[in-house]
Amino acid sequence: MNEIAVIICVYKNDTFEQFKQMFESLEKQTLKNFDIFVQLDGKIKSDLYSYLDNLKNSSKIVYLGKREENKGFAYSLNELVNIVLETGQYKYIVRMDSDDICMIDRIEKQYKFMEENPQIDVCGGWIEEFNIDDGSSQIIKYPEKNSEIIAHLAKRNPIAHVTTFLRADFFHKVGLYDTSKLNEDLDLWIRALAQGVLFYNIQEVLVKVRTSDDFFSRRKNFKRAVEVMQLKIIATKVFSFGIKGYIYAVLHFILFMSPSWLKSTIYKNLRG
Repeated sequence: MNEIAVIICVYKNDTFEQFKQMFESLEKQTLKNFDIFVQLDGKIKSDLYSYLDNLKNSSKIVYLGKREENKGFAYSLNELVNIVLETGQYKYIVRMDSDDICMIDRIEKQYKFMEENPQIDVCGGWIEEFNIDDGSSQIIKYPEKNSEIIAHLAKRNPIAHVTTFLRADFFHKVGLYDTSKLNEDLDLWIRALAQGVLFYNIQEVLVKVRTSDDFFSRRKNFKRAVEVMQLKIIATKVFSFGIKGYIYAVLHFILFMSPSWLKSTIYKNLRG
């Protein structure tokens, strides 16, 4: 029996070609002993729907959840996590987005690390963002050790959600994603770190993440910006970041609501 479950959510904006590239990156993994669970979050494009049906019928996907109503990313993730946990079979849960690309040895590297470091509950890594409009790319690095990850929380999200490789027990310790949150991953990390759960980021690119020229304009959302600021204020209180934590929280809000060209410039120069 496989002890690794890969969970993937699909929604209406996902395309057949992007999902196919993502799925092929999983098929090419150097470690192949994992099962794939997919949840449809509402209606999707017909060609992608047919492709997923074929994958399920050929047993390349062990679970395909279908739902016509869109209930949100966090809700769909919780559905998949619960299904995986209910089997009692899986030791690890791996996150993957439907339009990104895994490095060929991503799962093997994370599996080996987690097997050798039983005290760690969540393993992430770096990402390489590639712009589908202009062909540019940028490596985004994340802090390595747990203490560095906590300290980095004051500035920005210190874990790339798409790279996470989690012990299944993590969700028994911390709980599921909060479906009321737009920033469900940041909320989950804060709750987990506050409970003493240990994180680690492999200092290599594990996933290639797709971006585009309209990335920043699409993410200009007042409710999301307020929520991130509130979460950063909570983290500042929990981890005693002091005045700098509150300053970062407010600056992040201002940046989030600033013009797209300014966000893009700051993002490219300060995030790597």
